[in-house]
Amino acid sequence: MKILKAIKDIKFDNGVSEPIVMASAAGWYVGAIDNSEGFVQPYDRYTGYYATSGEAETVLDGHFSNA
Repeated sequence: MKILKAIKDIKFDNGVSEPIVMASAAGWYVGAIDNSEGFVQPYDRYTGYYATSGEAETVLDGHFSNA
């Protein structure tokens, strides 16, 4: 799991992050991470996969900017 934003800059609510751009072996996507157990782990994937981080950022900016 790759995270495009620095952990220190991510906002969390009850251990779950705001929507962020992440990557797995399948590609880039918008999702969330969880740190409620003292370590960072994937929480949820909100979109499909994209070939580039820029494509996922565009979706984040367009659809999740009010989240």
